[in-house]
Amino acid sequence: MLKIIAIAALLILNENHEKIFSSYGLPVYLIGAIVGMLLFFLIAELTKDVVLYLYRKRKKIHFRQTDNVIYGVENLYILILVGAFLYFVLYLLKLKPRDFFTGFTLISAATAIIMKDYISNIISGMILAFSNKLQIGDYVKIGRHTGEILNFSLSMITLKNDDDELVYLPINIIFTQDFTNFTAGGDDLNTVHFEINHKMRIPFEELNRLLAQALEPYKGSISESGVLKVTANNQETTTFKYQYELNKQDIILTRRIRDTILKTVFESTTLPKPV
Repeated sequence: MLKIIAIAALLILNENHEKIFSSYGLPVYLIGAIVGMLLFFLIAELTKDVVLYLYRKRKKIHFRQTDNVIYGVENLYILILVGAFLYFVLYLLKLKPRDFFTGFTLISAATAIIMKDYISNIISGMILAFSNKLQIGDYVKIGRHTGEILNFSLSMITLKNDDDELVYLPINIIFTQDFTNFTAGGDDLNTVHFEINHKMRIPFEELNRLLAQALEPYKGSISESGVLKVTANNQETTTFKYQYELNKQDIILTRRIRDTILKTVFESTTLPKPV
């Protein structure tokens, strides 16, 4: 409500700023530029708030929670404000954007070279934010880094690895490095991968039973029984994946279930006693 009132006041001021401030000897174009910038900022802010409110309501997302689309909208909002501020500065200097970028060829070329990687990251981030390849909370492997996606920024992606360390990566690394999303497979489907050495082999049915027993406390949060599958049988190890579906995605709960599964596997596999 306060933003709407402020927008209305600025609209009135924008229409009458020449009459109000001309008698004070202040440069009218400067006052008009400041009022116009504030008006644009408030309209953009209100538009962003309305879009995010409707999106959260549709997706039933709590106002304290977020996802990659929300991050994408917020990043787009920041880009628009940066562009508006650049235009505002050029207006104060009485320069037209076209004349500025075409008149200073050397500056433009140097700026393009310096900003190339940053702009590439921003474009990659916007593409990923509005795609379904990645979601906040997905467990992924990007290059040699493995962890849970915490958030996106304009140019960086933040992972939390298994040692609870924060790893910051440029977003365009997803398009240049090997990328695996271990969580993908459905909106609420979660996957946990692990390996067991052949020397520590445990019967498949026994392992499946132990995992189901360990996840019994989470029965109310898991919509269906989990499924244990063999994904690869190597010379020294066998690779498994355990998939389960949550009634509602919860990053903290997903992390707890993953820790429970890995702890159960660790405690259930031991080296055979020497004869």
